[in-house]
Amino acid sequence: MTKHIPIYIEGEKWIPLTYFSDQEKKSFKEWLPSYRLKKVKLPGLVLTECLDFRTYACWMRLKELSYTKVPIFDF
Repeated sequence: MTKHIPIYIEGEKWIPLTYFSDQEKKSFKEWLPSYRLKKVKLPGLVLTECLDFRTYACWMRLKELSYTKVPIFDF
């Protein structure tokens, strides 16, 4: 799975969904409510469907855990 680099806009880190593959977009949209996706304005450009980097980082951690074959809660 590819890790994406955020863009900085007005001191905030954002990830546009255009960075994602079609499969990743589908997975992400199933996991996150649509109201969490934001429009981000740049001078002369509006990026639709952007998410804050913290949400993206959380999603990546969950995906990495789901790919591990070792039980996480093995007592």
